Amino acid sequence: MKILYVRIDLERGNGGYFVCERNLRALRKIAGTDEVDVVLIPRMTMRSVGLSLFRLGSYGVSCGLEQRIVEQAVGGGYDFVFLEGTLFGTLVRKLRKRGVATVVFAHNVDSELYRQRYEGHRSLVTAIQYRFVLYNERLSVRHAAGLIVLNRRDAEGMERRFGRKADAILPITCPEVPQEGATKCFSRPYGLFVGSDFFPNVEGIKWFITQVAPRIAYDVRVVGSCCKNPALAGLPLPENVYMEGFVDDLSAYYRGAAFVVAPIFSGSGMKTKTVEAMSYGKTIVGTDEAFVGIDCDYARIGGLCRNADEFVCCIESLRIELRNPYTEELFNKEFTDLIFEQRLEDFLSTISKE
Repeated sequence: MKILYVRIDLERGNGGYFVCERNLRALRKIAGTDEVDVVLIPRMTMRSVGLSLFRLGSYGVSCGLEQRIVEQAVGGGYDFVFLEGTLFGTLVRKLRKRGVATVVFAHNVDSELYRQRYEGHRSLVTAIQYRFVLYNERLSVRHAAGLIVLNRRDAEGMERRFGRKADAILPITCPEVPQEGATKCFSRPYGLFVGSDFFPNVEGIKWFITQVAPRIAYDVRVVGSCCKNPALAGLPLPENVYMEGFVDDLSAYYRGAAFVVAPIFSGSGMKTKTVEAMSYGKTIVGTDEAFVGIDCDYARIGGLCRNADEFVCCIESLRIELRNPYTEELFNKEFTDLIFEQRLEDFLSTISKE
């Protein structure tokens, strides 16, 4: 099996990068490292997006790069091209016209995500972004030989919007992590929030800091690039909230946390940080959105909360344990990288035969 792998050169540390790296590791393990060629598309800028919009091309991709990818795919003898995300619609269409099969891994229903952004801002820019994303996603879904989504909600969203069923549902997974290791300790037990500078993360933790944190008897440690967002950087903090920013050893914070909070109210796909917290066996208190794609007993994993009162009540009633046996069992059964690799290999074998 020979594969051409295509993705945007994402910033390290965010959920998309994490899932892309997992996918690439799995493809190299399945096909062999030398049989997977990688094309990294430069990070999007306002200029690149504007130019691609002007010519109705793949979102943020230059015409020249799109054509080079097509020529490489046609001449390289690949079984298929594996694309991360649904924003490369015109590229997928061009590849199909040249007889090259594509597998599209949908990290979200991107048009739904951008619709939410538009609903929150109601600007000309967000309206245009939404329409352009919808255009590319429609082409990706229509012309891909294989469509992979993260959960049932996204599968139903794709079918409802574009009239096509997903070919596989493969959720976010994580590597198994050692139980022993460095542990971050403070004078008081703390709840942990981990998030990149992405609008659902910023929206969620800002709400939690103002509505929940002052009412609980625990410290709250916020880790990740979300701390740099102006909406959080200038926010008056309760005395029990600490903005840790980027940290060298995230695992130490996970191991030391009494629980993890996931107050996410918008988005699509799955939440990488929820599964990552599961890999450390943490008790997790979150919203419906935070648990999408994870079928579980919410009372045993931590708690499902929909408003501030429910968060406060749930957190104050937690039994503090650094490792939650139920979370560990669920993670090992459904969300390890090994399970993902086995399911992906089965799916790709089917696509190759077809």
